[in-house]
Amino acid sequence: MRDIKHLETENINKLIFKFSVPAVIGMLANASYNIVDRIFVGQGVGSLAISGVTIIFPLVIVVLAFCMLVGIGATAQISIRLGEKNKSEAEHILGNALSLSLIFSFLLVLITILFMDNIFYLFGAEENIIHYTRDYTKVVLWGIPFQLISFTLNAIIRGEGNPRMAMATMIIGAILNVFLDWLFIFPLSMGIKGAALATIIGQFISMLWVLYYFISKKSLLKLKLKNLKLDPRIIKVIFAVGVSPFAMQIASSVVITIYNQKLMQYGGHNAVATIGICHSIAMFFMMPIFGINQGLQPIIGYNHGAKHFHRVRSILFRGMTIATIICTILFFLTIFMADQIVWLFAKDDIALLSMGSHAMRIFNIMFPIVGFQVILSAYFQATGNASKAIIMTLTRQIIFIIPAIFILSHLFGLNGLWLTSPVCDSMSGVIAFAFLLIELSKLNKKIKENTNLAI
Repeated sequence: MRDIKHLETENINKLIFKFSVPAVIGMLANASYNIVDRIFVGQGVGSLAISGVTIIFPLVIVVLAFCMLVGIGATAQISIRLGEKNKSEAEHILGNALSLSLIFSFLLVLITILFMDNIFYLFGAEENIIHYTRDYTKVVLWGIPFQLISFTLNAIIRGEGNPRMAMATMIIGAILNVFLDWLFIFPLSMGIKGAALATIIGQFISMLWVLYYFISKKSLLKLKLKNLKLDPRIIKVIFAVGVSPFAMQIASSVVITIYNQKLMQYGGHNAVATIGICHSIAMFFMMPIFGINQGLQPIIGYNHGAKHFHRVRSILFRGMTIATIICTILFFLTIFMADQIVWLFAKDDIALLSMGSHAMRIFNIMFPIVGFQVILSAYFQATGNASKAIIMTLTRQIIFIIPAIFILSHLFGLNGLWLTSPVCDSMSGVIAFAFLLIELSKLNKKIKENTNLAI
């Protein structure tokens, strides 16, 4: 059994580096599924196919929502239980997380099969692209169980203090996906179905890897049959934390659906393809921040459970600083290299190149203030304070962005749609900063109380 006591004793900078760097690499690898699919589809099939894949992005987000509901919810609770030295309860959460992943996978696949075309039209599909969407979805939906299980168990691997293994899981699947994308789309001429098949094969291998880990001698926590039986008490604690990122992703799916419909109205399929490219790049560039999140979560959760609040405060500050620096660097890249980035997806489509580079510069203009908001939300998840994370999520994803889509598109047309994201980032940043000040006050009070007790 591995000792994870170093989470409360090791130098904070060293811990952040040790946990976050593998997580960042792993998240970048995981994001490559989406971005590589779009690059190969754009180069090998065309801009209509990019639009077809983009249309089902709300469904991809829904699947990710359930991944986060179970994976992040279980991981945060497991980190706290390990901090409390309660290994048996942590294993109980692990078993229930796997069972929930299987149940949600079955329901998602079943609903998609039963209502496939209705879902596509709801997402904004039109007749000239729907056959691409259908071909891609009919294959990729069978990878939903692989994705849910691998995401959930991989998050828990990181939560029990093994970030390198978590990184390896995502790198293995991602490298395989890149190779198979090239093989299926170009030499084998399988088109958009080939991109979907490459994705699910990569996800399947990742799932086998994480399942093997939890039955091997390498893991601290073990998968046990007795813990697979669902326990309402365990489900409640998983959902208590996981509901915040779940709500964020579901809200994001609703927003993207409305967004796609408006894009079709104001710019046609090229506008949908453009937002698909912008979202892919933004998501890829956000992966370092999400990786830092995942690296910080077990450290924050463990130290919070162990009542080392001075360490919790330091970790939060350093995480936000690193995230802001990364977001600022990536902001300059998207501003000054937008043409080259869009070219990767549509080198021969002049109209898409022009629209895409223009949209990307507007879309990412407030990127520097996003990082600290993401870290703060993850902090609330890791410490079991789901309510503030939910408020931060819903203000940006629902309360601000849906009205902004309608108002800005009415005032400025297609440019208004590109402006929606930075406007909402600005408003949500104000709320996040207010929550940060309140939380710092509470942490400082706890630190002072602990110091007085020690004296």
